[in-house]
Amino acid sequence: MTDILLSLLLAISLWPVYALLCAALRWRYGRAAVAQCIVANERTFARIRLLLSGLAVPGFFYLFAHNEPLQWMIFFYLLALLTLTDLQMRLLPDYLLMLLLGVGLAALAVGMPQMPAPRFALAAFAGAITLALLCVAVQTRWTGITGMAAGDLKLIAVLALWFSYKMLPLLLFVACFAGLVYILVIRCVTGVRLRTIAFGPCLALGALVVHVLQRLNPGETG
Repeated sequence: MTDILLSLLLAISLWPVYALLCAALRWRYGRAAVAQCIVANERTFARIRLLLSGLAVPGFFYLFAHNEPLQWMIFFYLLALLTLTDLQMRLLPDYLLMLLLGVGLAALAVGMPQMPAPRFALAAFAGAITLALLCVAVQTRWTGITGMAAGDLKLIAVLALWFSYKMLPLLLFVACFAGLVYILVIRCVTGVRLRTIAFGPCLALGALVVHVLQRLNPGETG
């Protein structure tokens, strides 16, 4: 019963914490700049928040029920906030990405359980950062635009710090597959041909799937 109540409280807390995050973004970038980023109207976004909060309850309950280490509670809480910002504003704030990075580095430094080996994690992170910068440079050089937003590339690099390098291809596969399914569903239901989608939620789904698989097969953590 305690786990259910804690899960419910965490899910509900996403609303006021997200409001504080939006206030911080308006303070940092200006109200007009933040307003220009918004792609979901108030009614639509209210439904999104309700849906995400509803999905977060069983997610947090799973973490509590399996006595997951603290860093994974923080990890998925931050991913939920990133999902909200990406759905409303197509934005993955550096504030949250830096928190996600800092928690990951701290967990590696103190040897928290269910984390990859530091030498492999740091190498994967450095490689992901290098590849992300290369992708941005190539896309900008040849097309003048970037096919994937910088925030998505930063998030992928941070995720490389949290997961075994063996599981990263699966994480990206799940994320890309989820994105394709979403595009096809919208196309079939509404007839709208989407040019871009919020990829952050897809990466969050991929992270959740891979984390569950790693817990079922602890040998993949290293």
